[in-house]
Parts: sequence; C-alpha cells; structure tokens
Amino acid sequence: MSKKLMITLAAAMALVLLIAGISSITRKNKTKEEESSVLTNGTEMIIVPSEMPEGINMQVPAGFTETNSPYYDKYFICNDASVIVTGEPLTLYGMDVKTYGESMKQQYQEAADDFTMLSEEDTVVSEADCIIYEFTYAIKGEDAVQEMQCITAVVIKDERVYIVTCKSHRENFMNYRQAFRKMIESIQITGASPFSTDAAAGTQTEPAATEPTA
Repeated sequence: MSKKLMITLAAAMALVLLIAGISSITRKNKTKEEESSVLTNGTEMIIVPSEMPEGINMQVPAGFTETNSPYYDKYFICNDASVIVTGEPLTLYGMDVKTYGESMKQQYQEAADDFTMLSEEDTVVSEADCIIYEFTYAIKGEDAVQEMQCITAVVIKDERVYIVTCKSHRENFMNYRQAFRKMIESIQITGASPFSTDAAAGTQTEPAATEPTA
C-alpha cells in the first residue's frame, strides 16, 4: 500500500471518528434538554428535572413538611401549597439567567392553560444572578380545572441552574406569598444541600392555614 493511500485512509478514519463524537455530544445534550421539562399530569403541572440539584440551602417556611413523589426525591408541602427545588448543569456554557428563564417560561406557557405572567424581577441571591417570575395558570382536565398561582426563582451560579417553584391554589396564594418571598431571599448556593426550616431557626413565618384539598 502506498504512503499516499495510507495517509488518505487515516484522514478518512479521523473524520469518521470526529463526526461520531459530535453526534454523541449532540444526542447527550438533546436528552438532557428533553429530561428537564414541564409537563402536565391530569390537572397538575409537573417540573421534571434532569437531576436533583446539590449545593443549595434555604429556609423552608414553618408548617411545610418534607415528602416525595415518583417525580421528586424531596419537596415540601403545607395543605394545598408546595415548594419544589429542581436544577441541572447548564448544557450551554455561559448561558445567562435571562435566556434560561425565557426558555423555562415558554415551557410553562406551552404546558398550561390560561397562562398569565404577573411580574418579572431581576435580582441577586447568594451573589448569583436570579430572575423571579410570578404568574397564574390553569390546568384543565376532563372533569376538573386546577387554577394555580406560582412564584418561580431561577438562579445560575458556577454553570449550574437552580429552580425554586412555590405554588398553591390561586384563591389561597396570598396566605403563602410573603413566606415564599422570604424563602427565596434566603437561598444560599453552598456546595452542600441541607434544607433548613424557619422553625429550627426560631423565626415565625408560618402561613395561615387553609383547608386540605383532595
């Protein structure tokens, strides 16, 4: 075999390996984007993370208890209200919180019925960029409608995104809003993932009680 032919074959093989590598990376990124999504189940809207976040600490409002579900290893509930923390590494290096937030907002709009954005706020928590959305939405099932109100905080730090979602039925939301805001302000990106509670900290921010829902 001539030296020229050997060089040509080696170059062709290198090109094939390069294309295969790029395809693998593209498939991996696409899979992560598909896993981290917003979907509906009956009359419930669910945020499905690609992985549970580490390195976030915050004061969960008094009266909220820890639980789990097939979708979440850990989240917190009080009557009809819930606090859910999700997150993932950024799939696009250097993505800013506004860009990520717009993508997430679009997922909410596509998944929910009667979506209404009430406010958008740019702020900083734990020395990291944060955007806070407050909105209402409805999920319409065959025989029922869930009308909800939600505050969602998106924080990006060290190429990771953290999403804190606080929601309840719309008619009860003001019972929890102040506690939700205080909890978001308490977020610390720490490198560990213990969740503290206001009760343990000796503070009094328990929301007004509401009737449990079915």
